[in-house]
Amino acid sequence: MNNLLELLENSADRYPDKIVYSDENESVSFSELRKIAKEIGTAVARKVQGLRMPIAIVTNHRVADLVAFAGVHYAGCFYIPLDGAAPEEFMKSRLELINPAMIIDAKSILELPRETIDDALLQNARDSIISSDPAYAIFTSGSTGVAKAAVISHGSVINLANWLAETFGFSEKTIFAGQGPFYFDGSVKEIYSTLRNGCTLQLVPKKLFSFPIRAMQFIQDVGANVLPWAVSAVKLMANSGVFDKFIPEGVTDVIFGGETMPASTLNIWKRAMPQARFANVYGPAEVTVDCSYYIVDRDFQDGESIPIGNACKNVELLLLDENQVPVSDGEAGEIYVRGAGVGLGYWRDPERTSEAFIQNPLNSAYRDIVYKTGDIAKYNENGELVFLSRADYQVKHMGSRIELGEIEIVATGVEGIDLVCCLYDKDQGKILLFYEGSILEKELAKAMETRMPRYMQPNVVIKVEEMPATPNGKIDRLRVKEVYYDGL
Repeated sequence: MNNLLELLENSADRYPDKIVYSDENESVSFSELRKIAKEIGTAVARKVQGLRMPIAIVTNHRVADLVAFAGVHYAGCFYIPLDGAAPEEFMKSRLELINPAMIIDAKSILELPRETIDDALLQNARDSIISSDPAYAIFTSGSTGVAKAAVISHGSVINLANWLAETFGFSEKTIFAGQGPFYFDGSVKEIYSTLRNGCTLQLVPKKLFSFPIRAMQFIQDVGANVLPWAVSAVKLMANSGVFDKFIPEGVTDVIFGGETMPASTLNIWKRAMPQARFANVYGPAEVTVDCSYYIVDRDFQDGESIPIGNACKNVELLLLDENQVPVSDGEAGEIYVRGAGVGLGYWRDPERTSEAFIQNPLNSAYRDIVYKTGDIAKYNENGELVFLSRADYQVKHMGSRIELGEIEIVATGVEGIDLVCCLYDKDQGKILLFYEGSILEKELAKAMETRMPRYMQPNVVIKVEEMPATPNGKIDRLRVKEVYYDGL
């Protein structure tokens, strides 16, 4: 299989009249998707007149965006999804970095000429695209530095879709409740699992997440049975208390990722949906969404770490120390990823590509590129990988090396805590703990004293009204310090 269009073509042949994508306003069947995407592909190919060209798509989490993705692939190009709600200056900076051959937004999708499909033109593009060519590029969160766009190949996405199907048993009966925006790499899971397996992807309207009961009712009404959601969305539902009022029936799988999942949040969902399978998936955008996973098979106490498990199929995880030597059992090290999921680098950024996509330090015999994640983890007594923190969250405080992520995990286990963010003030040598929740600052500080060694205890505890977030829903750590601490 050379490109992602084969996933669409195979399912369109098997399930021509079945709904593939649906939002609150429109739906499209597999055969309609193929026809309209070919029309768009013909228009794009004639305008761009080149293969493997970047096409910026301004997305609004609707069916039209997904049709445009397929159309770009038919044209032999790759897409870069952007947030349609982003401020003008933000959008401008993204477009300057991309320098796209074409921009498609909500208006231009409608205005693209529905030309007679040029089968010869499209077939030429299909014959020219191979599995190692780019399928999309997606911006990382940019929460800790300048934004960059990771380029991912057709082959890497196909590998991901195959692994997901084999692991979770997705079939034509699967109905995904799509929560993640398309400029967030987590959405790739449901987009291409849907095409591969003849599934249906039902997009959950963003506005419903402000009304948790309506969101849960929507999931039941559309018959969704798989929720591939970001941890932030899972937390939102758990913290809302919605399950005391309404629990959707028929959910078989909840697959969460994007950041650390508190055991307290997981336990709320498990109590509400004891029949469901829960899975924690991990992976940066640079390795095609997921490179490790853990299917929850035991109970966890509030405050315990949920493992990120073991490597996905066709992927190997290396755990290396600061000298790029494998760590001993139980020791912490940085995760390096090799295998089918490793991306092609950063778009138009060779310097940072060479810093992150490097020769395997354990192999000098031939070219063997690995991705250096910057994430610190260790194996537990069960042989499962446990995420600790970012490498740049490791600090030396009072003579000891401390993982700020470990402090965050402990804090999330305290009753009355919704969100936490732990930072370090290097100038004053202080550990800073910011949180959202109902507990008072002095009560949280006292609770932390009984849960960790003195040298790890936060020096400053600050309650915030609202934790700043990146466009992907992750905590924006730069903004947290800037808004709530720099002014003190």
